[in-house]
Amino acid sequence: MFNVFKNHPPIIEEAKKAEFKPAFPLQLLIFVGISIVISMVQAVPLAVYNIFAGITAAMKGEVPVSYPAVPRMLMNKESVLLMLFSTLIMTIIAILYCRFIEKRSLYSMGFTRENMFLDYALGLVIGFLMFGASVLVCWAGGTLKYNGYTLGNGLALLFAFLVGFIIQGMGEEVLLRGYLMISIASRNSVVLAVFSNSILFSLLHILNKGITVFAIINLTLFGVFASLYVLKTNNIWGICAIHTMWNFAQGNIFGIKVSGMDTIVSLFSFVPTSEGKLLNGGAFGLEGGLSVTIILCLSIVAVLLVKGREAQLTQTPVE
Repeated sequence: MFNVFKNHPPIIEEAKKAEFKPAFPLQLLIFVGISIVISMVQAVPLAVYNIFAGITAAMKGEVPVSYPAVPRMLMNKESVLLMLFSTLIMTIIAILYCRFIEKRSLYSMGFTRENMFLDYALGLVIGFLMFGASVLVCWAGGTLKYNGYTLGNGLALLFAFLVGFIIQGMGEEVLLRGYLMISIASRNSVVLAVFSNSILFSLLHILNKGITVFAIINLTLFGVFASLYVLKTNNIWGICAIHTMWNFAQGNIFGIKVSGMDTIVSLFSFVPTSEGKLLNGGAFGLEGGLSVTIILCLSIVAVLLVKGREAQLTQTPVE
């Protein structure tokens, strides 16, 4: 069951060929630096948009030209989509660092050719089933109220959010699992790699609206599940799809907050009840509740029990 912590999959063996393999403390400092750079670069397009949106609104007499007007622009559909699409920067910077600083191949980051489409499709299904099960637990427990179909004429906007979450899901997985986890595991124990990247993943959400200790625990559990899934499948595709569908289903299918972020458009509307915060997560969304804890724990056990891909020759490297 715990062989995944002892046996290195081919992508970790490939990462051992890196020319630069920093010690664990230095790797953490590098990751913090990379995260800061990513945040700064991602902020540029959003800042530019907010400036022009604020000026346009002021010229129309809708809001005064002042700094407090800027934050009010952050949650419209254009700015939220811009935030999602800008996470492409995560993928680009993580790949550039691994390729040109650590001198690692794309294969060592989990980018494989064989079964990539099948693994991605399977990941979409798994991601939907996992979050759908969390919704079912809350609904059956009376802590989520179904308010009906709400999409209306928003099909194009719904598709735009799907594309945005495809980019965002990949960005976080490439950064945390494809880069950080594999780099740490190439020089240290898999246990350290799994839990350190999972904790850092949860801490990246520490400033999200409605964050709680329970939410941090669940985000860490998701990180553990994601790490184990990458190690078992020996690629990044499946977990990118799971992450994408987890967020997309949460916000744009079921109409629930995504890590504290309000939903702009959704197929259906499920509203949490005030008396069921322990189960439904309250203001943070289901990720802050016990229902997600249950599903993630079961998912971790399931991925530990499933036999991983062990034959090195079944995966075709991407150089």
